[in-house]
Amino acid sequence: MERFRQLLSFISTRLAVLSASQRIAIGLSAALVAFSVLWLLQWSTMPEMVPLVTQDFTYDQLDAAEAALKANGIRYQVAGTRMLVHADDRHNALRLLHSASALPEGSLYDMAAMVAEQNPFQAPEAREYAQNYAKGNELARIIGTTPFVKQASVILNPKSKRRLGGQSDEPSASVAVTLDAREEMTDAMVDGFAKMVAGAVSGLKPHNVSITDTRSGRSFSIPAPGDVASFDILSLEKKREAHLLSKIMNKLADIPGVQVAVSVELETSKRVMQKLQHDQPQPKTETSNSSDQSGGGGAAESGVQANLGQAITEVGGGKSNTTEQTSVENFEPKVAQTETIEHIPFATKGVTATVGIPRSFVVGVFKARNPDKGEPKEDDPAFTKIRDEQVARIKSSVEKIVMAKSPKDVEVDVYPDMEWNGTGSMFRDTPGVGGVAQASNESLDTMGLVTLYGPTAGLAFFALASLGLMMRLVRKAAPPPSSTASSVAFEENVSTEEPILSVGPRAVGQASASETTLTAREVDDDTLRFQELGTEVSKLVEADPEGAAQLIRRWIED
Repeated sequence: MERFRQLLSFISTRLAVLSASQRIAIGLSAALVAFSVLWLLQWSTMPEMVPLVTQDFTYDQLDAAEAALKANGIRYQVAGTRMLVHADDRHNALRLLHSASALPEGSLYDMAAMVAEQNPFQAPEAREYAQNYAKGNELARIIGTTPFVKQASVILNPKSKRRLGGQSDEPSASVAVTLDAREEMTDAMVDGFAKMVAGAVSGLKPHNVSITDTRSGRSFSIPAPGDVASFDILSLEKKREAHLLSKIMNKLADIPGVQVAVSVELETSKRVMQKLQHDQPQPKTETSNSSDQSGGGGAAESGVQANLGQAITEVGGGKSNTTEQTSVENFEPKVAQTETIEHIPFATKGVTATVGIPRSFVVGVFKARNPDKGEPKEDDPAFTKIRDEQVARIKSSVEKIVMAKSPKDVEVDVYPDMEWNGTGSMFRDTPGVGGVAQASNESLDTMGLVTLYGPTAGLAFFALASLGLMMRLVRKAAPPPSSTASSVAFEENVSTEEPILSVGPRAVGQASASETTLTAREVDDDTLRFQELGTEVSKLVEADPEGAAQLIRRWIED
C-alpha cells in the first residue's frame, strides 16, 4: 500500500511539471491503451471458427463441401461430421454449399431464426413475426454474397390459410435484389435465389418465390411444375428483345450513335377459346293473327250517352283498319362445325421501344441541306422542321418492326451528345458517337474516387496529424536554456583529450571519460571548497588512516 502511495505521489509530481496539452495527450494515450486492452480481451474470448450449420454432414456431402470451399479460397476446418468456418465467411460458404448441393437436408430451417433477448411476455404473433424477420435478414445476407449483387432483402409469408369454398393460400416469399451497374438478372440467379429461400422455409415451393430486380422493376419466378408450358419466361423475353433490337439497329444503321432499348411483355396465362358454327334454322310452328275494323257513320253527338261499358271511337266514313301479327317457332339449330383455339402462355402481349437520336446526326442533316448556314440553334424553324421530320421517320419505321398497338408504344427523342474539354462544352460538328455515351463508360466518378481513395487519404491525414502532435509535444518537453548556466562550459565536439571542468581561474578537478551523459548543476564557491576538502580528507584516510586520525584529533582539541 505504501509503495502504491509513493507511486501516485511520483506520478502527481511528474504531472505537475507538464503543461495542459501534455496532460491531455497523456490522458488520451492512456484511454487508447485501456480501450486496446479491453478490445484484445474481447477478441481473445471470441471463437475463431463457428459451425456452418447445426446438423451433421454425410461423408459425400463433406467431400463436395470441401471441394466447393477450396475452389473459392474459403478457410475451413472439419471436426468429425461438422464443418467450421470463419464467422465472416459463413454466409458466403452457405451460398456456395447450397449451389453445390452439399448441405444436409433441412439444415437451413434453423439458421438464425431465433431473436436474441426475446421478451417472455411477448405475444405469439409478435414473436413469430420477429423470427420470420430475422430469417429473412439472414437469407438476404447470404444472397448479398453473390457476385454482382449490391443489396438484397427478403420478406417471408410462411403461413398457409384455408378458405371455405375457395383456394387456400400457400406460403410465399418476395426477394428484392439490386444488381451492380451493367448487370442483368440471369436464369441461374433466379433459380438459385428461389431454391435458397424455399429451402429455408417449411412448405414453401420455389415457384411461389418472387424475384424482383429493383433497377428494372421486373419480377421473375420459376414456372410451376403443373404448367404444361413450363418455359423460362426470362429467357424467352431476352431472346425476343434481342431479336427486335437487332432488327431496329439494322434499320437505323445510318444513324451513328443511336441508342435503342426494347422491352417485351409476354402473356403468362393460358386461354382456350371455342367457336361454334350452326346450320340454318328450320321452322317448327307458325302462328298468324289478324283483325279488321271498318265504319261508315260519324261519331255520336255530344250529351248524355248510354253506359255501354265500352268506348266509342270514330272511324272516318268509308275507312277500315286491318292488323296482322305472325310468329314463327324454329327447331333447335344443329351444330355444323366446332373450332377450338388454345392460346398457350408466353405469347407476345406487348412491345415497347425507346430510341435516342444524337443531336449531331440532326445537325449533320441540317448542314447537308443548308451548306451555307453555320451551327443551328434550337429555336431555328428550319432546324426544328428537320428534327421533327427525322423523329417521325424513325418512329414510323420502328412501329412497323415491333407491330405497335398504340402510338405510345414507341418513343423517339433527341439527346444532346456533347464534348467536354478544358474550356467548356460544345456540340459535335459532325455526326458520330456522342460524348454522353463516352461519359457513361467512365468507371470512376466523383463519388467513386471518394469511395476508392477516401479511407487511404483519411488514414494518411491522421498519421500526419499524429506525427505533428508528437513533434510539438517533444518540442515543448525540451528544457529551455538557463541564463545562469553560462559559468559552466561543456565541449560540444567530442575530442580525444579528457574534458577539464573549470570554475573561475582555477581547476576543480579532472573528469574521466565515460559513456554517461554529464549533467551540469550551478553551485557556489563554498560548496566547491567543502566538496574538495572532503575529497582530500578521504584520500588522506585511505593513504594514512593513523595520521589522519591524529590530525582530526588535533583539530578537535584546538
